[in-house]
Amino acid sequence: MKRFSLAVLSVVFLLCSCTGGMDRAAFGEGEGPERAFLEAALNRAVLETLGLRLTGAGEDPGITIEFHSSWEFEKAWGDILISRTWSVPQGDPLTPVREATLAGCLEGQEILIPLRQLAPPYTALPVDGLCAGDEGYALIRAAGVSLKIRGKGKRIREKAEKLEAYIREMEKPLIEEKPSVTWIVAAGDLMLERGAQDILLARGPEGLFGAEAAKLFREADIALVNLEGPLSLRGEKAEKTYTFRFDPSCAGALKAAGISGALFANNHAFDYGTEAFLDTLSCLEEAGIAALGAGENEAAASRPLVFQNKGFSARIFGIASFFREASGWDGFQGTAEPEKPGMLHAAKGGVRALKAGFFRDWEEGLDIVLFHGGEEWSTRPGKAVRELYADLIGKGADLLIGSHPHIVQGFEWIKGKPVFWSLGNFVFSGMENSGGGDRGLLIRLGYWGSRLLYLEPYALALSGPATQVAGEEHLIEFYERSLELDAARDL
Repeated sequence: MKRFSLAVLSVVFLLCSCTGGMDRAAFGEGEGPERAFLEAALNRAVLETLGLRLTGAGEDPGITIEFHSSWEFEKAWGDILISRTWSVPQGDPLTPVREATLAGCLEGQEILIPLRQLAPPYTALPVDGLCAGDEGYALIRAAGVSLKIRGKGKRIREKAEKLEAYIREMEKPLIEEKPSVTWIVAAGDLMLERGAQDILLARGPEGLFGAEAAKLFREADIALVNLEGPLSLRGEKAEKTYTFRFDPSCAGALKAAGISGALFANNHAFDYGTEAFLDTLSCLEEAGIAALGAGENEAAASRPLVFQNKGFSARIFGIASFFREASGWDGFQGTAEPEKPGMLHAAKGGVRALKAGFFRDWEEGLDIVLFHGGEEWSTRPGKAVRELYADLIGKGADLLIGSHPHIVQGFEWIKGKPVFWSLGNFVFSGMENSGGGDRGLLIRLGYWGSRLLYLEPYALALSGPATQVAGEEHLIEFYERSLELDAARDL
C-alpha cells in the first residue's frame, strides 16, 4: 500500500521547438493518471494546432513542462493544477483506534489511500479531529505543471503562452470535488417513563441524553432511535408484563433534539392498543418525525423516511421480528395489513414489503433498515436473526441497525454491508444491576454517497432516567463482541 510523505515528487516531460517550420515536442516520463491525462490532452492534433510536433531522438526541447506532486498545503504542485485527490488513513472498525495525527500520517505511521479506493472491511480515521471535506483537512494530494522556456525568442514565448492557456482552460477530470459527508447518528431503545419525560420536557435533550450525545444528535443530518412505547394519553393497557406510554408533548421535544426518524415497529407499540398507536403516528407526523415500520396500513408502514442532501440519497425503513411473550402477548396481533393499522413484521410479509421500496439497481442511494427483534438479554445474534439480516442484505439493504435485546451486541460486515446487531438501551430507567442493560451504544456514521467513510462508536452509561456518553474504556465489550463475530465467520 502506497504511503505518501512530505517530499515533493517531480516528473518532467518535454515539449521542444526548433527554428523554421513546425516546432517540435516530446513527452517524457510522468505519473500514472496525470501522465495519461496530459498525453491524451496534448495529442498530435492538438500539438499541430499549437505549431508543435513530437521530437525525434537527440533533439533538444525549447519548452519544458515540469510535473509536480505534493500535499496541497505545501503549495509545491506547480503553476497549473491538473489533479487533486483526497486521501485518508485507513482504519479498522473492529479495533479501538479512533483517530490519526497529521504528523503520524506524514511520517509513514498510517496506511494512506485515496478516498475513492476506501472499501470494506475498512473505514477512514479522522486526522487531528478533521474528516475529509472539513475545512482545514490536510491530506489532499495535488499535482500540477509548470512551463519552462529554453531561450528568449519571441516566437517560443508566444507558443509557450498559447500552450499554457490551453492547459489552463481544458477540462480537468482528475481534480476531485470536495467530498461532502452526510452524518447519521443512531441510538437504541428510548423509553420515556420512570421520570425520563419529565427531564426531557423540563431540561431538554442535554438534561436527558447528556451534553455530548445531545450535540451529536443535534448536528447529525439524520438522527434515529427506537421509540419504546406510544405517545398518547388514551387507550387501554394491554395484558402484558411491561407497558409504557408517554406524554404526547414529548414528540416536539424529540424533534427539537434533532431526531429525524423513530422506529415504531416494536413490541411496545401497542401497549395501550390501537387508539394510542394511532395517536403516536399523528404526534410524530405533526412534529416532523418519521414513524418507521409502522402506519395506518401496510402500505404506510412500508413507507420509508426519504432523505436527500448534498448529493446523498437514503431511504430509511423499519421492521420488527418478535413473537409471543412469556405473558402470552402475541406480537403478530400488531402486524399491519392492507386495511389494518400496525407494524411491519418480518414473518408476515415485511421483508417483501421493504424490498418493494428499496432503490433499484440503476438508482443511486442508500437503503437503511432499523430492525427490532432478536433474543432479549443475548450478547450475540441467534441463527434466525442472522438469516433474516442476510436475506435483507441480499434483497438490497445497505445498513442494518438492531434493537430489542437491551444488550449491546457487536458490529459485523455482511457482504460488505455494515451491521449493528443491537445498540442496546439509550434511555431506559430501571436497568441498574440488569447485567448490561445500563449500558448502550450510540453510533455516528459518515457517508460519502453510498460509501461508508467514518464509523464512530460511543459508549453510553445509563443512570436512572438519564444517559451520558461514557469513556472509551467502556467500549471494550463492544469491540470484543465484534471480534468474536468476525472470528466465528472466518471459521
